[in-house]
Amino acid sequence: MENKADNKLGFFEYLTLAKQEFRAIQTTYPEFARLSPRELEVFAHLLTDKTQEEIAKELSVSSSSIHFHCKNIYKKLEVSSRKQILIRYKNL
Repeated sequence: MENKADNKLGFFEYLTLAKQEFRAIQTTYPEFARLSPRELEVFAHLLTDKTQEEIAKELSVSSSSIHFHCKNIYKKLEVSSRKQILIRYKNL
């Protein structure tokens, strides 16, 4: 019988897989290289139905910080709204 623990990934294996997946995404969307790690984190939340206030609470920052990051994300991704982000990156 196979041990359930054998199916679990260790931390470093998970990290390696995550890096590989991110590299694959960056191949398709090279503009992500322009985003800081925090902007990438906020970006991921922008693909959900959470409000900026909910994102701020989840990330333990102020709403104005999220607003600031959003402005930078929009500029770097050359979009003008969250709706454009959702349309452009709907397959992520």
